[in-house]
Amino acid sequence: MIGRREKKKKQSRKILAIETIVAITWEDAPEEQFPILHKDFKVRCKVTAQPAPQVDWMRNGEIISTGGRYVVETDGLTIQKPAESDDGVYTCRAIVVQTGELAQRDIRVEVHTPPAFDTQHMQPSTRIIEGDTATISCKALGKPKPTFSWIKASTQQNMASADRFKVNPLTGDMIISGVRPEDGGEYKCVASNKASTVEKTVLVTVLVKPRVIEFRNLSVPIKSEVRMECRASGNPLPTITFRKLNQQARPYVLGRQPTEPRIELTSVEDPTRREAVGTLRISNIGRYDDGLYICIASNEGGEATKNGHLSIEFPPSFASTPVDVWSWGQNPVNISCLAESIPNATITWKLNEREIDFKRDQNVYMYSSGPQSVIRIIPRRRDYYGVYKCIATNKLGTAETTITLKEAVPPSEVQQAKIQAMTATTITFNFVGPQNFGGRPLKAYAVHYKKSQDTWDYAFNKTWPADSPYVLEKLIPQMEYNFRFAAANEVGFSNWAAGITMQMPRRAAPEEPRVLNQIIEDGYVVSPYSDRMEVRWKIPADNGEPIDNYQIKYCPVRRDISGYFDLTGEPCGEMPISQEHSSVELKSLAPDTFYRVEIQAHNMIGYSIPGRAVIKTARGTDPHVTAAESLFIMSSGVIVAIVVVSLLVLLLLIDLFCFCVNSAGLLMLMCESLKGKPKDEDAKLGGLYGWRFPLPYCSNKEGSSTNSYGSGSEVDKLPPDASLYIEEKEPLKEINVMNGKDKMTIEIMPMMQDNNLKKETMVDYDFKNSIAKTGFVGKDSAV
Repeated sequence: MIGRREKKKKQSRKILAIETIVAITWEDAPEEQFPILHKDFKVRCKVTAQPAPQVDWMRNGEIISTGGRYVVETDGLTIQKPAESDDGVYTCRAIVVQTGELAQRDIRVEVHTPPAFDTQHMQPSTRIIEGDTATISCKALGKPKPTFSWIKASTQQNMASADRFKVNPLTGDMIISGVRPEDGGEYKCVASNKASTVEKTVLVTVLVKPRVIEFRNLSVPIKSEVRMECRASGNPLPTITFRKLNQQARPYVLGRQPTEPRIELTSVEDPTRREAVGTLRISNIGRYDDGLYICIASNEGGEATKNGHLSIEFPPSFASTPVDVWSWGQNPVNISCLAESIPNATITWKLNEREIDFKRDQNVYMYSSGPQSVIRIIPRRRDYYGVYKCIATNKLGTAETTITLKEAVPPSEVQQAKIQAMTATTITFNFVGPQNFGGRPLKAYAVHYKKSQDTWDYAFNKTWPADSPYVLEKLIPQMEYNFRFAAANEVGFSNWAAGITMQMPRRAAPEEPRVLNQIIEDGYVVSPYSDRMEVRWKIPADNGEPIDNYQIKYCPVRRDISGYFDLTGEPCGEMPISQEHSSVELKSLAPDTFYRVEIQAHNMIGYSIPGRAVIKTARGTDPHVTAAESLFIMSSGVIVAIVVVSLLVLLLLIDLFCFCVNSAGLLMLMCESLKGKPKDEDAKLGGLYGWRFPLPYCSNKEGSSTNSYGSGSEVDKLPPDASLYIEEKEPLKEINVMNGKDKMTIEIMPMMQDNNLKKETMVDYDFKNSIAKTGFVGKDSAV
């Protein structure tokens, strides 16, 4: 027992303290946190560990000391009244001293600002126009950038879901398509971000374009007063004015018009009908007030117009009715009558104060009874001639006009015929016309003439249009004629009268040719050229013998105050001209010089009196001569010389080409002659005439050879572009050439020998065609 007790006493006991270590743990420390501007905010950073950690803060890598606006707490960092400058990266750092564990958490802090509306770019009210596409803007600033929505105040409807509305949540624009009047009212723009949500009300007014509701056409009597009224709607109510439709008229102004006090304009509003009323009052109206007027209604939304016609009623008038009408020989005639009036007038007719019965009288027919009336009359009796009265009537009055239908007759007799000029074969007359033209203007004169020994049954006639030259031609010289004359109008000819007898002069030299060139005031003709001039003349009367030629003479003259004088020592030019011509071109004239030109006509009896004119050439180089004309007027000798020289140069070039390429031609012959190389006659001839057209088929090419072939022989191994010459020992009858790929077969048939002739054959071969030519030449010919 005692032993057991002693063992118990020897047992010992030790107590151990076990401490659990917990690593650093981030319980509440979001990596992104967003304070609100000027609103205290705790940057959360709750961290646990065992043993307890110590926590400190850094901002953008710099230690944050406590105090001021920063307060370090166990679960975070409080920022008092944060500003945008407080943005940055905050580092929450935890350290366990006992274990030496260190951990940190970076937190991005961004201070958010609530949305604020941009009042400079956003108005509290706006106006939009009916029918347009309108954009209403909402502008707000905030951080982050706010999003937008639009709410209609009266219905609380979100406009993003409404028809014809489109809302951009990023820009704040609300677009309305096809604006209607009901789109007006208050709209709330809502701007939201993470910081806050704000609202702003915008009043939208829809401007309704004007509409002209009523503007009527009016018809009022002359000299009365008219009130033209125009009604129009719109929002706001439009103002109304008027303008007369013509190019010079301007819109009328309110009140009496400064230049026309008869016209007064007023514009008022009719609140009961929500219409604007414009009135144009015109007093003492006249026909000049008639026309189209425009009602113009305008407001901020636009302008609307409508036309209305003001007709001024007035009694009939006949401003454009003819006075006299003519007829003859039962020819139908129309008489027209136009009555100007408003309203249109009704027209009736009288003849010599008696009513015309159009239904019974088949000789008179009326096409219309107004406002223009035409009656057709067939004057079968003389009582249809007389005074026709056109009577026009409307509700304002009656007017009448008279038209006389007169009977036209042929003119009275010609009072006198005068001879103005006479040649051996022509007479030119003048007339003293009839005293009475018969109611119609003269159209012609006529002559009836015969030889004195003949009766009037064998007389001749000639008619001239009035106001033309009255020339009778082809009369017989020294023959005595009887003449009588008549005048004519539309009705017919007068009786023959004013008879005269006249014996024609004897045959003589032609009359003077009259120059037709235009003469300027100084009395001479100006040429547009410095070295030539075209002179034209009228073919004169030949006085019984045909003109066989003209003689032209032109001499240089000097001019002074007393006239033109021939230049001493200066030759004159003369030339004959065929009788077929009536113009001539004088050439090789001196510039800036006066010339006296004389033209004489000649027949077998002699020369006429000269027709004279003075011409003056242009000064200096003729600016009117073109390059083509200059080439044309070059002398033929110069042209021939140019052609000859060109041909010689061309031949020299060809010979040079053959010398260089084929060692042939004149140059080759000259070179060989200078070298003294002996050649027989045939070789010389071959060297001289070995080059032949067309190029480049020249003979005497380098490497050429001479061979003898019999009939039917083949010539092979021919190069491209080869020429083959055959010189015959005996005259040949025929040569047949057959082509191969690179050879030809020549078949020669002999013929009778002529001692004086030599036959030469040339065959051209170009791998496509063979051309054989044979010609006879003299025995000693160079060819």
